[in-house]
Amino acid sequence: MDAFLTEMISAAAANPLLVVMAVAAATLVLEDVATAGSALLAAEGIIPIPAAILGLFIGITFGDLGLFAIGRLAQRWAWLRGKIGAARLEKGRHWLERRLAPAIFVARATPGLRVPCYIASGYLGVRLRDFALWAILAVGIWSVAAFSLIYVYGQTARAWLGPASWIAAIFLIAVVIAWPFILRKRISS
Repeated sequence: MDAFLTEMISAAAANPLLVVMAVAAATLVLEDVATAGSALLAAEGIIPIPAAILGLFIGITFGDLGLFAIGRLAQRWAWLRGKIGAARLEKGRHWLERRLAPAIFVARATPGLRVPCYIASGYLGVRLRDFALWAILAVGIWSVAAFSLIYVYGQTARAWLGPASWIAAIFLIAVVIAWPFILRKRISS
């Protein structure tokens, strides 16, 4: 059974299209863990680097546009518009449109800001073209930078620790998962 499973995983990892699809799907569950995991798998030579990066780019972009679409769909709720008020919605839209690029880049790099910023962009009526341009640019820069840093970390851990490098990988993934909670606790203190 173990040999069969290992053979299946190896065959899937050798197929770039399957890698792209798996990584893209993983970003929709936990984006940071998908980034760390794919970079570490690439550092170990298990999956191809271009397929991993393309999968990250596609999945994260799709997720970002999905958050924008949720905000756009929420515009249909009259009771929500009534609670916020037309004047405040217009003021918010105008404010966000003037600061869209920095808002997207800060939201991309700051834990906890992406979901509200991207949903608000859709809800406030920011033009899809403008949002998509900046979101895609931010994803391209952030994904490649994060992937590259983690890839180098994985290569270094592999060189120093050999087969035990997966301990360093598990540690890194645990830090990635815990980081937003640690940051939130420090900010609230």
